Amino acid sequence: MKNEETTSGRRGFLKGVVVAGSGAAVAITASKMISPEQVDASPVKEDNSSKGYHLSEHINAYYKTTSF
Repeated sequence: MKNEETTSGRRGFLKGVVVAGSGAAVAITASKMISPEQVDASPVKEDNSSKGYHLSEHINAYYKTTSF
């Protein structure tokens, strides 16, 4: 009977260790997810000098390398 008590005691201990470790991991992860980072809310100016797709020498060279 003492052997059964020792076995279940070990199992209970190991279960407790797993639960405590999992809880610690969740707590650490949650604390990192909750704390917000500083975000710059100023609007970003986009470079509108090129309006859309335009064929250039670089693009033509690429097209030549991909032709079959």
